[in-house]
Amino acid sequence: MTTEANMEVDPVNPAFAKAWEQGICKPPSVAIRTLHNVINRYLAVTRPREAEGLSGANIDIICYLARHADCDVFPQDVERRFGITRSTSSRVLSLMERKGLVVRKPVPQDARLKKIVLTDKARGINDALHSNAVAMEALLLQGLTDDEIRGFMHTLDVMQTNLIQTGAIGNENRYSSLALHAEEIDESQAEETGKEQ
Repeated sequence: MTTEANMEVDPVNPAFAKAWEQGICKPPSVAIRTLHNVINRYLAVTRPREAEGLSGANIDIICYLARHADCDVFPQDVERRFGITRSTSSRVLSLMERKGLVVRKPVPQDARLKKIVLTDKARGINDALHSNAVAMEALLLQGLTDDEIRGFMHTLDVMQTNLIQTGAIGNENRYSSLALHAEEIDESQAEETGKEQ
């Protein structure tokens, strides 16, 4: 699929293009995909004991619900977030309910609506997964300076924006990295340093 935006793209440095074609090094998209796969494999083999036996979908939903614990989440929110049908959402949430991971609770304004709430068991799983992910991020970024991390995150944002601006995939701005919020990170770090002193 070719779009007008794709036709106006500046050409890549011929030396890079030649190196990629000859297999001397990976193109950025392949390197990113490879890193993504390595991260997923690492997280799978270091998965906390608490999460053993859970499907990737169960883990994704637990993490999603934990991140949105301060607001009501309904089955249709899960459907939208994960791009699944109502029947799939119903089946997955029912299985999670049987496993003791979620409960469906009526909301005061409409008893027909049932929000999805994590159980204590699922919150414990989320905490273990979060700790594992934080440790993996520290390992992943080992040896990089703060400026290198910010630069890398900025690079990822630019690459994503380049693809989004073609219009071929819609306006998907929900995956922005923290590079756009560098000032907020610096302010937060300054506050933490002030508390320690």
